Amino acid sequence: MRIGINALYLLPGRVGGTEVYIKNLVKWLTKVDQENDYIVFINKESVGVFDELIQRVRIVLCPVKATSRPLRILWEQFALPLQIRRLKIDILLSAGMTSPFFSPAASVLVIFDLQHINQPRNFAWYYLPFLKGIIYLSAKTSDALIVISECVREDVVRHYNIPPEIVFISYMAVDGDKFFRRGKEDVEVVRQRYNLPERFIFYPASSLPHKNHKRLLEAFKTVKKEVRDVKLVLTGSRDYGYEVIEKNIKESGLDDDVLFLGWLSHDDVPFIYNAASALVFPSLHEGFGMPVIEAMASGVPVVCSGIPPLKEVAGSAAVFVDPLDTGDIARGILSVLTDNKLRERLIENGLERAGMFTWEKTALSTLSAINSCIIKP
Repeated sequence: MRIGINALYLLPGRVGGTEVYIKNLVKWLTKVDQENDYIVFINKESVGVFDELIQRVRIVLCPVKATSRPLRILWEQFALPLQIRRLKIDILLSAGMTSPFFSPAASVLVIFDLQHINQPRNFAWYYLPFLKGIIYLSAKTSDALIVISECVREDVVRHYNIPPEIVFISYMAVDGDKFFRRGKEDVEVVRQRYNLPERFIFYPASSLPHKNHKRLLEAFKTVKKEVRDVKLVLTGSRDYGYEVIEKNIKESGLDDDVLFLGWLSHDDVPFIYNAASALVFPSLHEGFGMPVIEAMASGVPVVCSGIPPLKEVAGSAAVFVDPLDTGDIARGILSVLTDNKLRERLIENGLERAGMFTWEKTALSTLSAINSCIIKP
């Protein structure tokens, strides 16, 4: 059977956890499945991303850019089906929330979250109707859907009236070869490279509004009153909302206490986790929350929003806070900085919890969803 993977959405360095997802998914699908052939459709910006898998997958370069979203969508809707037919693809897995409505192959769509429905204010008014329409039609015309948490599954079934039996949960995972507890000498090299403070809390997230940086900064001011030597390190793409974060940092008088490193190489991020005193993740909306399990696998205590997806992922291995309450965010951070017994318990529980999420499991559950499809003649 020929399985096509639609990775046209991928914009390296700009799509966060979904970039980690597609890289690892393709890698592990080819490890657990020796029977099927895989063909990956990529855009111009993604040239080289899958080079390490070149012996196991066929790469098809499409002459479009992910940054030109309208053109990318047009290609996906009209040119991709022609490629699918020409290459005799049996099933198409679209890993970026959208898929061709009239696919000549069976269609499996990955949906990471329904933020455009749950938090529409995070999107421009002129773009939102298009986004809602394209994702809705992609979901309704797919033969099966893959979601990354039970919470997202409930959203998809409720908002799109999709039969529950064709919506499969396939959790994201953590790469155990990269995220683990490291020695001090290894960490020190990266600490010096980025001039990291000795004691800091870490928040890896893009600058988008739902990541809730403003409330985190307000909470951090409270934390500084109790723990004067702690700093805050931010990483992630400088996307929409970055100027607001910069302004909030200056207005809060935290210029010397907040370090914004922007987007970093995936090779360096595991070391930054290890150098951190805690991970704070006060996001208002998530489908899964990959940094939570990456921190746990690295032996770092976690403070995160008490929203359903993060509770589902973290279990008993995190301190949960109300992301709308700056006082509660500060309380959570202070608890892991000052309570050693709590820290030890969170680290122990976190290491165990992170071990439950592997890319092999993700690939196997994805393959189950693919195999559920009736191949179109």
